[in-house]
Amino acid sequence: MEFEELKVYKEIWYFGQNANKNNYNNKSSTSTNSGYDDENGNYKIIEHDHIAFRYEILEVIGKGSFGQVIRALDHKTNTHVAIKIIRNKKRFLNQAVVELNILDELREKDADGSHNVIHMLDYIYFRKHLCITFELMSKDMRL
Repeated sequence: MEFEELKVYKEIWYFGQNANKNNYNNKSSTSTNSGYDDENGNYKIIEHDHIAFRYEILEVIGKGSFGQVIRALDHKTNTHVAIKIIRNKKRFLNQAVVELNILDELREKDADGSHNVIHMLDYIYFRKHLCITFELMSKDMRL
């Protein structure tokens, strides 16, 4: 399936070749999203796999009702980022779109970074999940 996904991307920065991708292979009739999701619509996190052939999954740093947050290495910019991966359920996606609009407005209004708000860097759709990338903050919200 990844070889088909490759055709969609103009740039490939990271493939996740060292990740144990066997966890995705549960493609039974009861599996969800071609085996990429668990039964609750959460993306199955596999360390050292990729998100959108750009980000290397390093670890899960948070979980909540909307999904999970991972620490990842952006192979394009060689920086660490946080990625919020929204659950693959319509009600969570709808709320996340509202969040995207708010985050985009915050980013626009705080272009110089003087207001001490977290900044969304980008967002993508990957394997039916909305993924929002943020600057990576420490646990006490300092860089």
